[in-house]
Amino acid sequence: MSNSRCYLEINRNNFRHNVIGLQKILPAQTKILGIIKANYYGHGDLEMAEIMQQQGVNDFSVATLREAVSLRQRGLKGSLLVLGYVDRNDWLKAHIYDVIMTIASFDQIAEMTQLAKEKGVRFAVEVKVDTGMHRIGIDPHLPDDQLAMIYDNPNLQVIGTYSHLCRADSFAPEDVEFTHKQKDLYDQFLQRLKDKGYASGRTHLCASPGILNYPEFVYDFVRPGFMLLGFTVGEVRERYQRKPVMAWYSKVEMVKTLEADEGISYGHIYRTDRQRKIASLTVGYGDGYPRRLSNKGHVVINGVKVPIVGRICMDQMMVDVSDVDCKREDVATLFGEGYSVDELARDSETIVDEIVCDINERVERIYL
Repeated sequence: MSNSRCYLEINRNNFRHNVIGLQKILPAQTKILGIIKANYYGHGDLEMAEIMQQQGVNDFSVATLREAVSLRQRGLKGSLLVLGYVDRNDWLKAHIYDVIMTIASFDQIAEMTQLAKEKGVRFAVEVKVDTGMHRIGIDPHLPDDQLAMIYDNPNLQVIGTYSHLCRADSFAPEDVEFTHKQKDLYDQFLQRLKDKGYASGRTHLCASPGILNYPEFVYDFVRPGFMLLGFTVGEVRERYQRKPVMAWYSKVEMVKTLEADEGISYGHIYRTDRQRKIASLTVGYGDGYPRRLSNKGHVVINGVKVPIVGRICMDQMMVDVSDVDCKREDVATLFGEGYSVDELARDSETIVDEIVCDINERVERIYL
């Protein structure tokens, strides 16, 4: 148990188990491109990448150039792809740090080509193809002359061509149909490149939902993110046993007894209906705990699930411990054994990704 007021325990062995399990179910020709953006969803980007490298994974991706540069400065080797747009003023920086940039739009090609000529460099890029998510990516029906400006360009080294599924986490018939349409459009684009004699580079389409729900979609790489952390987003088929990697704890800092009709926390939106025993916990929305769980969330103390009462504060919150033996410095499980992060996300009416990404840096990470 930590001395910290609020802390995360991150289980390296469980993460390793999840990586090995994925490797066992992948086709022999398919490798892992580890998604470690947003500090790998709060779990530690370099820490988790090093475990993956121990298992033979040497390809990674992040959301921003700043994340990529930070990883390089801390010693990460292997290929590193930025999934989002990199500002034109940072293209040379990406080259210096050996970072692969995403072609998010055809509009950037002419300027990128010109800069590469002027500086005598060749930019490493991957081409994002918009097959239906309509977020970023080139039009799969790009005219032939524009296609040549990307794939037949001596100033660009095309490392790969990829797309992203946006409805793969649902088994509704219309979502399944749309997912197959996305795959077909991606395949048609790849075939078009082949017919013209252009090298697509490495191919990848499936993130976690696609990996679990569409094993027949086989390409050079898959892009697992949340699935290696052991939690669930949307509807997925559990193709192997995945173990949770993270648990979140805080502590009881005070236990008090209140009589009937006493208000608790800001605005007194909760009032006691009878004599109640109330514990104050050392966690709040300043740590990333969802304030929207005021008066409706739960934690686990000494094996008992207890309700949050009153408004959650920035650094503290209160729970009703009338029915549990509880004292100062007892540990409260915010999610973990007895109350999973999936349950917490459901109670918060959001997804697990948001919950874990919102846990901020003042919460201590302890690696087991």
